[in-house]
Amino acid sequence: MSSYSTDPRRVEPVSPAHQLNARAGVLKHWNATGYESLNWSHGLAGVDQDGNYLWVNVLLYAFIIIGGLTLILRVTNMWLRHMRHISVMANPDRQAYWALNRTTWWPWLERHVFVAPLWNKRHNKAFQLSSAIDNGTLPGRWHTIILIVYVACNIAWCLVLPWHEAESKAVIAALRGRSGMLAALNLIPTVLFALRNNPLITLLQVSYDDFNLFHRWAARITILEALVHTAAWAANTAKGMGWKEVGNAIAQEESYGWGMVGTVAFTILGIQAWSPIRHAFYETFLNIHRFMVLVSLVGVYIHLERHGLPQIPWMHLVFIFWGGEWAIRLLTIGYHGLSVKKRSSVTVEAMPGEAVRVTINMVRPWTPRPGCNVHMYMPALALWSSHPFSVAWSPPMSPPADSKEMTLPTLEGEVMAPSAPRKSNQISLICRARTGLTRKMYEKAAKSPNEKFTTFGFIEGPYGGHHSLDSYGTVLLFAGGVGITHQVMYIKHLVDGYHYSKTATQKIVLIWTVPDAECLEWVRPWMDEILRMPGRKKCLRVKLFISRPKNRIENNSETVRMFAGRPKTATLLEEEIKNRVGAMAITVCGSGPFADDVRAAVRPNLQEGAIDFIEEAFTY
Repeated sequence: MSSYSTDPRRVEPVSPAHQLNARAGVLKHWNATGYESLNWSHGLAGVDQDGNYLWVNVLLYAFIIIGGLTLILRVTNMWLRHMRHISVMANPDRQAYWALNRTTWWPWLERHVFVAPLWNKRHNKAFQLSSAIDNGTLPGRWHTIILIVYVACNIAWCLVLPWHEAESKAVIAALRGRSGMLAALNLIPTVLFALRNNPLITLLQVSYDDFNLFHRWAARITILEALVHTAAWAANTAKGMGWKEVGNAIAQEESYGWGMVGTVAFTILGIQAWSPIRHAFYETFLNIHRFMVLVSLVGVYIHLERHGLPQIPWMHLVFIFWGGEWAIRLLTIGYHGLSVKKRSSVTVEAMPGEAVRVTINMVRPWTPRPGCNVHMYMPALALWSSHPFSVAWSPPMSPPADSKEMTLPTLEGEVMAPSAPRKSNQISLICRARTGLTRKMYEKAAKSPNEKFTTFGFIEGPYGGHHSLDSYGTVLLFAGGVGITHQVMYIKHLVDGYHYSKTATQKIVLIWTVPDAECLEWVRPWMDEILRMPGRKKCLRVKLFISRPKNRIENNSETVRMFAGRPKTATLLEEEIKNRVGAMAITVCGSGPFADDVRAAVRPNLQEGAIDFIEEAFTY
């Protein structure tokens, strides 16, 4: 029975007998003359465990403090929005109180820290080395501050070593222990932040996109520390017994051999996750990535177990996170996609502008909520690969035949009483044909009869949908191209809420930019349904910008207007902010340059009134 503690803050070493057995297994292949040198390169020999535990605790408490502060901030914002929502319900037309900022410091922080890009206005616009090479995006200013502190702390803790020791092997041994322990610890956030079902997403209402950014940086730190750990071990071993014995140790001893497997797997992960490679061959990257993650985790675990090292419980936690994630994924896929009698089907329809409209008929319903996204699997075209897409539409199921609809009296007569949200067994998506699965879908649909085909497929999720816009008097939704998929369900929800007085929203403005008028066909049936909703004319205005019009644009409606060219975002914002009702939410979903333009126009106005900026992006 092992005697180590499972407390990750301070895990005591395993039993002395276990360590002696592990040491004996390593020593049996090496001659007696190397024993003294081995003391600097084996197990916990020469390692500053007290210092290691100190810095591990500091890093853990830093994570806890940041998470706690974020949770307090989120709960406070949720409470304020709820109070605003409730207070406005009594008189939706009187929202002047909520239109103004009640502090000066919070809007300043929003403008200059939380919403600010790192420099100038570039944030989600990718660095294109060429049309085929994408070198990634820049993090925002707040994210950059967190990452700098995180990276600097890891570097500093690796440098807090016993430099006063006359024997250089002692310093190297301490570095080996410090870098190894930090690498094992950083594996926990690396894996946790990569999970789509990360519980912190719901708890803190921080987007998966943000956690994915932190995942990549935690992984880079873990890989570098693993390389330093391996190099320090090899250096001391080579000093004591020569490089030949380094090779012999890797070849003959399980712990060192599997440790090297883990290090090599980490190195491969770091190279293939480089942004140009990741974006150029995303599907291939994802499959290789998953396999190498499994190899690296197994390698690290066996390395720790054979030496009886105290980080073994941390690896148990990592495997619980990773295994639990896959179990949840499989359960959600099976729940919505499989039953005893049938399985879910996918219908793909070719659309103008090299896009497809995808409709998934599920075997079990879900309760639609705006802002959700799903990962779609289509084995006939992409085997086990999946792609994330925003849920564009999810029509409610028809009520049971014996149900009785209630009516409520209003100044305009009687209207149907609002009921609980109806469930839906269908999800629709819009996908632009780029590379991989989306290109295959478009080409197959274009060649099929009626430009449509049906196959079997599954969804994983839905994920997201944590942002509620119900407490805002004015909602301004920007969409670029297929970014409209993120906004349509918000529009439907808010128009319905306006009609039944369920939300504070009195003014909804959609600004949608598309290359040509044919792209409007992507969402025409859904927008037609929204335009027929009761109360729509009083609360919704739509502005369509056709950047490359083929014909003369004509307008026959006061509430739905079309314009040639690209929108002047700052001018549009100034007009809408000047005429806003109550607090204002501005959301954007579109390409990187489009989102950056909206952000740049919003930031100067954050100190002018109660305005919140929400961006939806998939920066995988």
